[in-house]
Order: sequence, then structure tokens, then C-alpha cells
Amino acid sequence: MNKKPNFIIAGVMKGSTSAAALNLNKHSDVHVVTGFWKRKVFERLTHTRFVNHLDNLKGGLSEDNSKELDFFNISDNYNLGLDFYSSFFQNKTFRGEASPNYFHSETESNYTKAIDLISSDLDNPKVIVILRDPITRAYSHWNMIQTLNPSWGSRFYGKSFNESTEQSPMGNNLLNRSTYSSTLERYIEVLGSSNLYVALQEEIATNPLAEYNKMFTFLGATTLDKDPGFKQSFVSNYSGSIDSQSETWLKSYFKEDVDKVKTLFPDLQYSHWNSY
Repeated sequence: MNKKPNFIIAGVMKGSTSAAALNLNKHSDVHVVTGFWKRKVFERLTHTRFVNHLDNLKGGLSEDNSKELDFFNISDNYNLGLDFYSSFFQNKTFRGEASPNYFHSETESNYTKAIDLISSDLDNPKVIVILRDPITRAYSHWNMIQTLNPSWGSRFYGKSFNESTEQSPMGNNLLNRSTYSSTLERYIEVLGSSNLYVALQEEIATNPLAEYNKMFTFLGATTLDKDPGFKQSFVSNYSGSIDSQSETWLKSYFKEDVDKVKTLFPDLQYSHWNSY
């Protein structure tokens, strides 16, 4: 019998959610959907009543090399129903998936508001959000667009980082996806603070065993005594660096939001973030 997940990694994009999906799976009681597991599920679904829908999937769900399901934020996927969704989860005590678009669905009009559906359709779900310094997150996002030329990033093709940020701030996903406080407040409002865990990408990179053990504790799983071989995922070495003009402008642009995040979560260690 398929079981629904009981936790979600909801963001943020370029916040090492792919690494978290891989590394939480190293606990014997935890299962997080990966691209490899999705391919196995798709093979099984070709022999079910869902076979005729597999060519009409949208977003990350349509990409068999992606961990992301994009179920709660895209109506075409959501309309396939919870039985379809539940088919992606193993029967382990702690079952989850990582779709960073869930976090940004609260602010981007092309998405369904995921948080309300997560809250209503899952049973007392826990949500993990991994934040990253807003400037380095935006720079990583911009670099990915320049490297991969995804269709959704066409606005920024061939443009410098400054042209893509300071010179065109309106309706800008590089900036919007590095702005966190209002969505965090919304998650707290809907789920309650005890069902939301916020981590920092930089702290995970510095001390993965301690940080993943905090996530295991949040989920209710036992902690690990030693590092089982945690990996980083999609780590890129960029040839350039953030220009000083953009850095100065972005520090001012993000300051108010960063201050709100620090007020919401004062116990996190922001020492690896820029000074805002």
C-alpha cells in the first residue's frame, strides 16, 4: 500500500536541496525521492492506470533525472491525485521529497500556492527549508542559467550579473528567490513553528554530520554516530566572481529581508553570510 510522505524539503533553489535528498537517505529509516528512484517508479507506473498521464507531466516531475516532484505547486501534476503522488514513496518510517519550487510558489503567480495543499493533504507534515546567503544564492542561480541556458532563464541569457540584478530588478526571480522572510512567515502561520526546521547551507557544508543529525532529530529519527559519507551535489566552480558594484547594491537590496530572517531565527549561525 502506498503511503504519503510525512516530510518535505521545500527549498530553497540553489540551497543544496539535492545534496540533502541524497544525504538524508543515508539513514536506514529515511527515504527521500531521488532521480534514480523516480526512474524506477516511472517504470512501474507504465503498467498501471496512470500510464496515459506520464507524457503530460510538468516541471520537475516530468524530468526523470530530477529529484523534484513539483506536485503541490503545479495543478496539472496535482490533479493526478494523491494515489499517484504516494506511489513515489517507499514504506519507511520517515518519507519525504525535495521540491524547492514549493517555497517559491508562495510568491510566483504561475504556481499553485503549495503550502496550503501540503498542510491539508498530508498528515501533520514536517517541512525543512535550507537557506543560503542571498547574494551567493543569486549568483549561483545566474551562473546556472549562463551554463545550462534553461528556457525559464531566457531573460538573463548572455547578460552580466549586474545587468541581471541591479539593472533589471522588477519581477526578477534571481532576486525574488533570494528573499525569504515572507514565505517563512507563511510556513509558520500554516504549519506552526514546531513543524518547520530551517537550516543554513553554509553550516551544512562546514559540519554535515552535526547539521544532518539536527534534521534527523527534527524528523524524530535517531542520530548517526559518524559521517556515513555525506556528499555535496551539483557543486560548481565558477570562473569569475561577484563584481563589487553588484555586491554593494545587493547588500542594500537584501538587508531588510535578512534582518527579518535573523529575527525569525535568531539562533542560526550566520557567520558565513555577507554582512548586510
